[in-house]
Amino acid sequence: MQDLHGRTFESRAGVAAFLAGVWLIAAPPVLHFGASSQAFRPYWVSMGLGVVIMLLGMVRAMAPLDVPLVRHITIALALWLVGAALIRSDGGNSVVWLNQLVVGGVIALSAGLALLITMRR
Repeated sequence: MQDLHGRTFESRAGVAAFLAGVWLIAAPPVLHFGASSQAFRPYWVSMGLGVVIMLLGMVRAMAPLDVPLVRHITIALALWLVGAALIRSDGGNSVVWLNQLVVGGVIALSAGLALLITMRR
């Protein structure tokens, strides 16, 4: 029964990571209204990490405990996203950078909680 609880929580964390990855891809066009090619230059890291986090979240949602390394990779990518938001050297819209910081923190928190819950069993 405890394995079922760990799978359910890990699967939910994977779905949350998938949705956060989708939002990371959609956030710069939604929150920043510049249509030029230079408008997206500061956000390529966020959008690229969003694609990878989305794919890892899909794997975690479909096979929650079969690939345990995915949790650690997701946490590392979320922390990289937070670090990229804190270092922001390019211009960019502050709303999108704050979004990147918050979403990265939420992904790291959900993946960390899933890791702690599965380690307790």
